[in-house]
Parts: sequence; C-alpha cells; structure tokens
Amino acid sequence: MTFVRISGRFESEISVLTGSDNLGNYNTHAIARISVESESGYRLYEVPVLTGNSLKHWHSVYLAQAYQSLGGHLLNELCREGIGLRGYTVESTLSNLKEASSETEAIKDLCNDIHGFLIVKKGEKKQIKRDSLVKVSFAAPVFDINVLEFVTRFSETHNRIDPISTQKSNNQKSSNNENTAQMIFKQEYSSSPLYGFNISMNLNYVCKPMYETASNDKVCSDESDEKEEIKLRKKASVLALSYLFTGVGAKQSRALGISRPVELLAAVSDSPIPNLIHGSYVDYMEKSIDIMKLFNNVKMLCYGENCNKHEKTGIEQTNSLNEFFNKLLGLVSGESGSNNS
Repeated sequence: MTFVRISGRFESEISVLTGSDNLGNYNTHAIARISVESESGYRLYEVPVLTGNSLKHWHSVYLAQAYQSLGGHLLNELCREGIGLRGYTVESTLSNLKEASSETEAIKDLCNDIHGFLIVKKGEKKQIKRDSLVKVSFAAPVFDINVLEFVTRFSETHNRIDPISTQKSNNQKSSNNENTAQMIFKQEYSSSPLYGFNISMNLNYVCKPMYETASNDKVCSDESDEKEEIKLRKKASVLALSYLFTGVGAKQSRALGISRPVELLAAVSDSPIPNLIHGSYVDYMEKSIDIMKLFNNVKMLCYGENCNKHEKTGIEQTNSLNEFFNKLLGLVSGESGSNNS
C-alpha cells in the first residue's frame, strides 16, 4: 500500500520547535496566529509552532538514517549528512557537487526521490523538477481553549565562548594574544500540553519519474533488485516517522526538546485517499474516520487512549508505538511483519 496518511498529537515542553529571527543577541521562536471558537465568539491566539518546512526537513534527516540502518546505500553525501540541498547526483560529495541532467538520474539518490527538488538550467532555459512525495503541515497547539491557555513562550540565557584577538598596550611588547570572551545570548523556548500534526505520503512514485519517461525499469538501482530497493525506501519513509516527536526541533545542541507522542492515527491504501483531519482539531479522530468510510480498501491504525472510543469502527487498535509502527511498516511494505533493525 503506497498512499499513507498520518495525523496525531504530541506533547512538547521546553523546546525550540522552529527558530525564527535574531534580534541582536535574542533568538526568537517561530509563531503563528490561530482563531479558535469560544463561548463569546472567536478568539485570536499567538502560539509557538513547528513549521511544516522544519518538520519535513527532520523527516528527510531521519529518512537517511533509517534507510542506512536498513542497509540502503544509494544516497549522496548531502543526503547522508542531513543537508537539504537536492538535485545533485547520487555520486555527489560535498567537495564535488554534480547537478543531475534529468529527473531519472536525480532520483537514484534517496532524498531527491522522496523529498523532491528543483534544478534551474539558466543557460539552457529549462528546469528539472520533482514534487515531494512527503507533505507536512505546521504542528500547532490543539485548538482548545483549555490547551491554549497553557501554551507559553519564554527565554533562557545561554553563553558561548568566543576567541577574540587583542593587542597589548603600547608600553608592552607588541604581539597578538588569543584570549577568550563569554558571549551571552537569549533563546526563546516553548511549552504546550498538546500539539497536533498532519502528514501525507504518496509513495506510489518511489523510484518512478513524474515528469519524464524512464528508459528502462531499473531507475534507482542498476546493481540490485529494483523491487527490493523500492520496498526499502518505502519502509525507511515510514520508519523515519517514528523518530519524529521525541525531541525534534532546532537548537538541539543547546537543549534537546522534551516531547512524546500521545496519539497516532494512520490510513493506508493502494488508491489515492484524502488527507486525515489535522490533529489540532478537537474532533480530528472522529472526522478522519468518518471521511475514510467513503473509500474501499483503506486500512486504519490507531494508537492512544482515545482509540478505545472507536473500537466498533473497524480501526485496528495498537497498544504500543512499537506495535503501531510495525503494523504500519507491514502494510506499506506488503509484509505481514517487519524487521526495522
């Protein structure tokens, strides 16, 4: 099954989900405005968010890690090191970047294949592109006043040691000495009882060009079984999701985020299906289940306490994150069980 939809919620405390601006020595957290219905009408809230672009970046980082852990090797150095520059050939290194001449050539590299790229050939007046197979929404606090009233953004003071060059006074021998100075800066963090998110993955185009015709059936792998390479990339795309929401975010060298998944809802199908309702909506689970009833051959998985409320809807309930992701991996790869080591 190649069309994967996941929605859910996670807790996040004392985290920089996405960095934003720098105002002197003050680093800000990304924020957005949301409107929520209350008893007296709509209210506007300014809340810290994890942008879709940031969350997509972290998926690509963990995608490369998961792919390599499964035995994959068709990724260039940029992809392997978590650098979001795409459109370069699978043989490219940091010191020797080579632009791909076609979409077919580019998607031999894992990150180009799954997360897309755009190459503008100025001299030739053409562009080579590929849409991302993974699309991600902003993660935002749940649209409930009882949650929003406890969302907070605050700053902490950090320091770094910076080497500076100073010169001795004129009455001393002139020379340059390396000294150090302490640089003080402030970093904004956020805490929220509950965030919602939404992810869509159309894995039907793995190792398959979108905007041109491949010359043969072996697009990604000249050496090994193409079907096995496709399966490997699909499994890595799903396994990368398990890395998210357990400390994802910016400024991790200063403070790894404190977070954990609370609820997960997945829908998987061989045919195109709508996105699930975003996890920030209070009734996202009920509405998502309702809309999926319109489609045949849709398998749904659920993790979290609220799953018990929907045990008669045909959704398969899971009792742990391990069970949830192993079942999801099995559905996507076509295997009854999955070894994600």
